[in-house]
Amino acid sequence: LAESGQGIACLPDFAVKRALEQGRLQQILREHCRHSGNFKVLWPSSKHLTPKLRVFIDTLSARLFRD
Repeated sequence: LAESGQGIACLPDFAVKRALEQGRLQQILREHCRHSGNFKVLWPSSKHLTPKLRVFIDTLSARLFRD
């Protein structure tokens, strides 16, 4: 709805980064936004991570926590 001009939304940066860059959304009320909270990834414990899990964690880290 926010992208179609039907309202406003409070969404995490990583979810709207592309839309902001492409001009489909614009940031408003910046002074009222606070970034806080934690993001956790849980997986079964083992001595070594599987290569697929390592790639998944690295991808999340690169995409969610970049500036």
